Amino acid sequence: MAAEWRGEGGQDQGARPYQEDSWALRTLPDGSMLAVIADGMGGHAGGAVASKLVVDAFLKALEGGRPLAEGLQDANAAVKAGAVAKAELAGMGSTLLAALVKDDKVHWISVGDSPFYLVANGRLERLNSDHSFAPQIDAMVERGMITAEEAANHPGRHTLREAVMGEPLTLIDEGNRRLDAGAILLLCSDGVESLPHEQIAAAAPHPVRRLVEMVPAVGKPHQDNVTIIKLERQK
Repeated sequence: MAAEWRGEGGQDQGARPYQEDSWALRTLPDGSMLAVIADGMGGHAGGAVASKLVVDAFLKALEGGRPLAEGLQDANAAVKAGAVAKAELAGMGSTLLAALVKDDKVHWISVGDSPFYLVANGRLERLNSDHSFAPQIDAMVERGMITAEEAANHPGRHTLREAVMGEPLTLIDEGNRRLDAGAILLLCSDGVESLPHEQIAAAAPHPVRRLVEMVPAVGKPHQDNVTIIKLERQK
């Protein structure tokens, strides 16, 4: 029997004066479910424009029957064209995280630091790579070079090593996984990282709005935008 998937999403502006995240959830003609999140950068105008260009171009490609990798390239080209068209948008960019689920399998692609989590048996596992400097900074903690508190507040922690900016992409994470019934996938912008992993895992089975609202409730100064899409395998 074919697996059934349910999806829902939500977002919060956090403590920022504007929303730079964009997201979409679609059922494609072949019955698969597509989720995509883009976290923009480049200031109020640039970040919001870039994330929307990324999501719109990616959706158009996938709805036209093209694969994830080609959707990413179209999204990258769309950002480049947008920046060329308006000088004030030069330097804008975005992360991209997309997942395609059908039957018992998920395929994903990502650029940037937007986390993609699997929650199964009450445990949280990150499936995609983090293309920021956070992994290197955390490695410095493991080597005793800096403290965990210094790592958490490091000014370079959220600096991206790769983003969708219209330039050739050198860091792209792609993967696939077979999933058991009851598995939950969470596509998130990095604002969700204000929450400990155990809290994310505990809230995952509930409506996604609960998890979204937990992030600003932490009260973190300068809380980033947060967007979460949940995909849940029903059987």
